[in-house]
Amino acid sequence: MNVEIKDILVLSDDNSYVVVSKVIYENNTYYYLIDKDKNENLKFCVEKPENNSLLEVEDANLIQKLLPLFLKASTYAITKEDLEIIGQ
Repeated sequence: MNVEIKDILVLSDDNSYVVVSKVIYENNTYYYLIDKDKNENLKFCVEKPENNSLLEVEDANLIQKLLPLFLKASTYAITKEDLEIIGQ
């Protein structure tokens, strides 16, 4: 998969999500997604290259480890203008 920060993905729930952050942790690629229309709808996903898909991460301990990594990765990648576009 060639998914990058700021890309928009449509998931199986038919909602559009903006990729806010992307990190590699323990040889897996993880994504932090925010619903384009409902900012309170967040998803954490792991890339599954064997079937070219994303699987939602629900493990709270793993998410807690990933959050600081997501923050660091997105600090300079998302601008104020990007956030305004997301909010539209």
